[in-house]
Amino acid sequence: MVAKMSSAAPRLMLTMFTHNRCQLCVNAKEALERVRQRVPFEMAEVDIKKPENSKWFEEYKHDVPVIHANGEFLLWHRVDVEKTVSMLQQILSDRSK
Repeated sequence: MVAKMSSAAPRLMLTMFTHNRCQLCVNAKEALERVRQRVPFEMAEVDIKKPENSKWFEEYKHDVPVIHANGEFLLWHRVDVEKTVSMLQQILSDRSK
C-alpha cells in the first residue's frame, strides 16, 4: 500500500486575544497584515471581555494582545514584523518535516 502525500501546504491559524479598547491590539493587527504579505495565515480574534471567553480574560487580562499560532502561544504585546515572519516560517518548516 502506498501512502498519498498531501500537496497542500502547511497551514497557519493565528488567534489574537484582544478587546475593544486596546491600542496595542490595533497596532498588532496592522503589523500582522504586513507579516501576512510574506507568510500567509488565517486569523481569528477572541474578545476576552465577552462572557463566553472568561477563561481567556483570567489568563490574559493584563497582557493583550496575545497571539497563538496553531493553538500554541506565539507572542504578546507588540508584533515585530521580522521576528514574527521568522517564527511563522520556522513553524511551517517544522510542520513540513
